[in-house]
Amino acid sequence: MGKNRKEIAIVTKSAWPMCLTQKGIIHSIICDAIGIGALCVSANLEAPLQPVPFTLQVLALAFIVAAFDVREAAVTTAGYVVIGALGAPVFSGALGGIIRLVGPTGGFILGFVVAAIVGSWLRIRLEHTHMPWVVACLLSLVVTIAIVYVCGWMHLMVVGHLSAVSAFTVGVAPFVVLDLMKAGIASCLTAAARIAMGKDMH
Repeated sequence: MGKNRKEIAIVTKSAWPMCLTQKGIIHSIICDAIGIGALCVSANLEAPLQPVPFTLQVLALAFIVAAFDVREAAVTTAGYVVIGALGAPVFSGALGGIIRLVGPTGGFILGFVVAAIVGSWLRIRLEHTHMPWVVACLLSLVVTIAIVYVCGWMHLMVVGHLSAVSAFTVGVAPFVVLDLMKAGIASCLTAAARIAMGKDMH
């Protein structure tokens, strides 16, 4: 009888990490789906400026970087790009296809993947410092937005045959203030959610 109980205990202990792993996978899948959905919806909440429209995608990206780990951020943004490249109407203007990635806004879209990975990685590293969490998050989001800008700016120079100054003027400058506001909103709301869940903010 004692031997049977011991065997049951061993099986239970070995199954417990597997259960946690399964929960972790389910959690990641749900996060990825939510993140992709947010990017898809926010792309079509736009003001049709030219050559780069104003959308709420940077706000969606900011929440992804603020809340997701590196793997989730990478899968979410890469998944969004792939879905759009395959033709789903998830890019701005309810359009899709490879042609959008080689158009004026393609650099910004592709930049989401790099920006999300670096931003999430940086946020996690800064969380382990003595810096207040909301400050660490905001700094990582500023870096995230800067990477998106650099990728989009360089791409716009090439495909639009524009000078560095012209590409910056039409593709970056009009969005800086509003995008920094989005970073602040995402940082504060995510911080509030963490406080509500009882997570450490230092």
